[in-house]
Amino acid sequence: MAICEMSSMTLVALTREKDVILDGLIKTGAVQICSQEDYELACEKGFESASKDRAEEELRAREALSAVEEAVDSLPKEEREKFPVFRGLFGVTADEFLATGDRLGEIAEKIDGIIGLSEKRAGLKAELSKLSEERKGYAEYENLKEKFSDFSDTKYVKTVLGVVPNDKSDKLFSAFGNSETVVFGKAADGTKGAVVFAAYLKKDAENAERILNENGFKKCPYKSERTAADEIKAIDEEIKLVEEKALSLVRETAENAVYVRDIRLYIDYLGFLKEKAKDGEEFRRTAETFVMKAFVPTEATARVEENVAENATAYFTEFSPVKRTEFAPTLMKNNKVVSNFEAVTNMYSAPAYGAKDPNAVMSFFFSLFMGLIMGDAGYGLLMIVGGLLLAKKSREGTTMRRFGKIFAYGGIFAVLFGILFDSFLGFNIIRRFAGEDYNAFYAAHIDPINAISSIAGIDVPSILLWCLALGTFQIAVSLVMKAVQCFERKQIAEGIFGGLVWAFALVSAIILVFGIVRNVGALTTYALYSTIALFALGIITSGISEKGFKKATKTFGSLYGLINYMSDILSYARLYGLMLSGAQIASIFTNTLAVGMLFPQGFIGIVFGV
Repeated sequence: MAICEMSSMTLVALTREKDVILDGLIKTGAVQICSQEDYELACEKGFESASKDRAEEELRAREALSAVEEAVDSLPKEEREKFPVFRGLFGVTADEFLATGDRLGEIAEKIDGIIGLSEKRAGLKAELSKLSEERKGYAEYENLKEKFSDFSDTKYVKTVLGVVPNDKSDKLFSAFGNSETVVFGKAADGTKGAVVFAAYLKKDAENAERILNENGFKKCPYKSERTAADEIKAIDEEIKLVEEKALSLVRETAENAVYVRDIRLYIDYLGFLKEKAKDGEEFRRTAETFVMKAFVPTEATARVEENVAENATAYFTEFSPVKRTEFAPTLMKNNKVVSNFEAVTNMYSAPAYGAKDPNAVMSFFFSLFMGLIMGDAGYGLLMIVGGLLLAKKSREGTTMRRFGKIFAYGGIFAVLFGILFDSFLGFNIIRRFAGEDYNAFYAAHIDPINAISSIAGIDVPSILLWCLALGTFQIAVSLVMKAVQCFERKQIAEGIFGGLVWAFALVSAIILVFGIVRNVGALTTYALYSTIALFALGIITSGISEKGFKKATKTFGSLYGLINYMSDILSYARLYGLMLSGAQIASIFTNTLAVGMLFPQGFIGIVFGV
């Protein structure tokens, strides 16, 4: 349970074998290639143009993917089930992934076909939009019984057809009502006003058209030999044909759902090619060879070199361990239990290469505190079952699988604390069957609310003190880990005075509080002296590894550090608060809601209620 030692790898090999070598190294899963930005390359770089081409290919692939998914989603529900789209995560072996490179042309053809169908659909959509707009125009005259051509000009008379707003039609009728040169009338009711016509001598056109325009007259643009209803009927038939073509294209596009997995692999492989091209362009090389630098776990160097030997006809490799004081990527190596908690650690920050792996210690305290907060044996069992089911349903190596196992480990401690606190789904079982002696002991020392301890005349819940003690002990353990890390770096003084002294001071403080609570005079006296002495020693020696002015400032800064320690310790009071709130919620749900309201009768009812 530690952070693996890393080695720096230098590889010199033939340029023509670069792709094969890189593919092989990726299969090992043990190589992190470093960029070589400081190197001057001996030949021109083609990465930018290659990267641009890959980006365009990826964009087309994503467009094809979206087109297939959109086509399937737009189908009727009964048809949609015939074309299942693979939307979830899926596993793939290294061999299968790399084999995608041999099928790039085949998959690209499928993508081109899907894009072609998508473009045809886009053309049909534009055509439908145009037809829809035409239909809207004719719909204004749908109630007109005459043909549009009936309103045509003669040699001396101009005839116009159009629409006038309803609120201005009366005014227009009044304007033309007494005219001897204009024939005006209403032809039909329109959707936006009245459909009207006007006939007037061409020599009077200017005056007549002025009156029409002043009253919002909108001239009809149509002159066909058919009525508006006939035109609409023809458009509807055309729309139906276009929609049938569009649906046929949708179905044809949806049939490509079987290639969704391949397209997604294709997209990932293009990203892999871009990264490989980038790494390859950053290698220092001559016309015939390239130089690659990478980080490799020291324990995997033999395996990596063996892989290179299998894929290269001529090469040179060199491995040199990276010192813990230097930079290297962090690779943690833990057992099956502790490795699950790496997901929690990585949510905040992965430990540095030269640091101690905190996961072993953190896994214990994390599970302990989770169980303490829950504090119920029944719900602990549910946590175990639920966590294991979640882990079983999740794919190997995923964060969700790890969290499921973490939840189950917390459930184990929840069962233990549930037994301690006598809580099983909110019911008190042990105390119902135990004798008076146990009940008295429970009330005096275990009861989360009623068990009280006195410190300097102040009554404090005993469990609250235990929560603070556990938190203080966790801080002390972290200081011991700091000391071990300092010893490994040969920083002996810093390890003793910056780690062990403060850790022993905190443990001594725990013993001091215990002595006060239990009223053990000798223990209290010795613990008081040792606590004061250790804290004083820690403050005085806090700048022992510094020089000059920094030594003094470090000493004064450690006084402020005491406040930080107190703040950190008091923050563990939240464990007690969360435990009480969780117990109260469990009790209310079990006794009042589940049992009292839903299933109030009998043992079976209680079980189903819970």
